[in-house]
Amino acid sequence: MARENPFQMQPLSLHSQKVTVWCGVTSAFIVGPSSPVTCTVNGTRYESLLRNQLIPALQQRRCVDSTMFMQDGAPQQIATPVKQLLNLHFGNYRIISRHFPTAWPPRSPDLNPCDFWLWGT
Repeated sequence: MARENPFQMQPLSLHSQKVTVWCGVTSAFIVGPSSPVTCTVNGTRYESLLRNQLIPALQQRRCVDSTMFMQDGAPQQIATPVKQLLNLHFGNYRIISRHFPTAWPPRSPDLNPCDFWLWGT
């Protein structure tokens, strides 16, 4: 091709395609998994997932008040609307995440439930 048209360009994707599937794991049940999405999960999409799937599932089982919410604190998980929603439903001290009183330990050797049960040994 270059010999035919040395100025022709071949567009390349900056990132490879990805698929995201979310599920919530509790000691008694699993919420989800959600439908796979190929878009980037940002703070708005994550907040919508929590508001429309996780919170109603916990409310249906009447366990919001006894649930400790744990996430590793990825950027979309600490967006302001997400933090406000989590604070509203779980209170500041029942959340384990970055930017909350109980932070997920950086470089923690502990596996989160998904790492252990879904992709672990």
